[in-house]
Amino acid sequence: MYTAKIGLMFSTTGPYAALGQSAVDGAMMAVREINEKTSLRLVPVAADPKGVPAEYERLSADLLGGGDLRHIVGGITSWSRKDMIPVLERHGALLWYPCPYEGFECNDHVVYLGACPNQHLVPLIDHVVAEGRKRAFLVGSNYVWGWETLRVARERLTTAGIGISGERYLPLGDTACAHLMDEIAAAAPDLIVNSLIGPSNHAFMQALSRLDLPAGRPLVVSANQTEADLDALGPAADGMLAIGAWFETLAGPANASFRDRIAHRFGAAYRASCNFATAYTAVHLLARGLARAGHDDPRAVFEAMAGTDHETVLGRIRIDPVTRHSSLIPRLAMVEAGRFRILSDPGTALAPDPYLARAPGPRPLRTPPTLRIVS
Repeated sequence: MYTAKIGLMFSTTGPYAALGQSAVDGAMMAVREINEKTSLRLVPVAADPKGVPAEYERLSADLLGGGDLRHIVGGITSWSRKDMIPVLERHGALLWYPCPYEGFECNDHVVYLGACPNQHLVPLIDHVVAEGRKRAFLVGSNYVWGWETLRVARERLTTAGIGISGERYLPLGDTACAHLMDEIAAAAPDLIVNSLIGPSNHAFMQALSRLDLPAGRPLVVSANQTEADLDALGPAADGMLAIGAWFETLAGPANASFRDRIAHRFGAAYRASCNFATAYTAVHLLARGLARAGHDDPRAVFEAMAGTDHETVLGRIRIDPVTRHSSLIPRLAMVEAGRFRILSDPGTALAPDPYLARAPGPRPLRTPPTLRIVS
């Protein structure tokens, strides 16, 4: 039996605790399955940075400092991932990052298993553009995820002729959003792009649900909403359009079996999320790489896994050996009565394009601008 230590670095307390706990649950379920069903024994070492950026750096150094642990599954925010990368580089270790992120990064010490912009925000925005929306309001958490996702959204929306009536940010964890409601009421957008996370997202959606607008609530779209948010959001989430690589309402026998295993482990009422499913997938892929390589050298483990297809609970995916990102299936879903109803499931994975080098450009303006010479 081959034994390997792995780190689990998720904030299960702090401003986005629900997201971190969901990911930990998925990772630990995978660890138990691997230990029960294979000759590989994984020894998880968990660390809770509490959503504090400096703690990701410190705790990563603690995990990797002994030399007997070389792989970490973890990180929710891009902030946390970027704080961990210098430590990974110093120790020659590998991070298996399971969350959607804003793209424009490729590091030799990260395997990007969450969706990048061409797999989440681009198809989401292009979908609403095709519906003929006219005016958008953008809101996000004040860190790199919010900045970059809204930048991509702004560029695609304005190129398609959709006006931007406001763009605002809340500090991570901030719940004071009355001023945002005033601005939305004055601007009367028919589309809101929401990149808020954690309590900020919950407070915003709750306040928006109470806002009395003559035309009704604008369509809210998000690339980061999961089942981990739905209980806290309640009816305020109804009608929100989301995109993700996994939803608990996915059809098919493979997903039914996965949900049965989740219910057996956590109870029938447990809400699994994309964070759960992707962290679960990350641990299983890491275990396959360890088994194929026969040791835990990060470069050998990555080479053993990259460039080939893998059947996972997310579907059939492939880790690109150059960009180190995963192909994923972008699924559109709308919240109805506290659950995601899947609107679109292409069934085949979309290759990653983290720098948007190959993604089709935004649709052109419907009506070309009128130019005149001013003397």
